[in-house]
Amino acid sequence: MVLHFSNNKVNEVALYDIRVLLEKKGYKILEYAPEESFLFTDFNEYNWGGGRRFISLSVQINDKITITGTGKMDVPVASIGKKSELQKIKEFDRLPYNIQKKTFLTLIEPLDSLGFKQIKHWP
Repeated sequence: MVLHFSNNKVNEVALYDIRVLLEKKGYKILEYAPEESFLFTDFNEYNWGGGRRFISLSVQINDKITITGTGKMDVPVASIGKKSELQKIKEFDRLPYNIQKKTFLTLIEPLDSLGFKQIKHWP
């Protein structure tokens, strides 16, 4: 899962603004390197029934802002047994779209309000 945004700010300022936004959304920043214009987060849990979903983000700023998401979610592995054994966590490069809409894609509007415009087509 990847999103691209335009950037007309100094990279360190843009990265700080994104860091504050992610922390407000409940993400724990694991690595913050303003001199490299890079950060990544720990997995943030979303649980609205039907299993847990986890999203981790990395942000890299060069000529544009690139946000890459990695997801994990509970998937059924058995139909008989203890409840804790019925679902296991599986890692995905791309979560189903309905889950992306509720997790990863919720970043677009707040980033837009900070002045970063989404680039929908990037070569």
